[in-house]
Amino acid sequence: MATTKKKPAKGRKSRKVTPAMRERDTSSRAAANEALHNYAVLCLSDPAELELFRSIAASIGWKYDPASDDPGYSLQNVALLAAQRRPLVHCGGFTYWLGQGRVVAEGATSLGTFRRIGRKKQTEEEKQREEELAAEGWQSTKPRRPKYYVKKGTFDVTQTVPREQCPHCGTVPTGPEDRTTQCPTSCAVFAPRLGSKPPIALAIEVLQEQIKDEGEDDGDE
Repeated sequence: MATTKKKPAKGRKSRKVTPAMRERDTSSRAAANEALHNYAVLCLSDPAELELFRSIAASIGWKYDPASDDPGYSLQNVALLAAQRRPLVHCGGFTYWLGQGRVVAEGATSLGTFRRIGRKKQTEEEKQREEELAAEGWQSTKPRRPKYYVKKGTFDVTQTVPREQCPHCGTVPTGPEDRTTQCPTSCAVFAPRLGSKPPIALAIEVLQEQIKDEGEDDGDE
């Protein structure tokens, strides 16, 4: 039977993945996993750091299911963000902060999070249908693990400055291009947000999962 090549979806341009791109991706994932490993070791050996991790999760927002569309970060991504910068108060991307009347400060370094490539979490019905198709010889029952990459572009509120007069403290930038005039540290925009902390047992479980054996390379959403 003749086979035909699948065309890319309309509105989406296909991009050739080069060896250099693969190497950068592998390197960024390895660096993220190493940072996670080191941070997990720190939290599991220091109760104060563990409590700070839970407080950061409560402030920036966390969710139980990494594959869900609910707002918030998976606890693995909370740990990855905290491994790069502490403390954290309120995180978002460049466009998000523009919508909040703030802009990324000059010289700020973005933080990375794990993002999923490919299939999202299946429903029970989808799993059952896949098993039925497999039984009919249409596809393999071998589980396919989702792939992950590290995406930069997240910034904490402490890495941003007001685009216009701050509604909390009244700080005003010197002009539309000013990316250095910062609110005072006492400004309410920097206050930790109220939220529920993840249970200690769950936090410990997630952190223990970040202790990698040599050669492991996992990610989450």
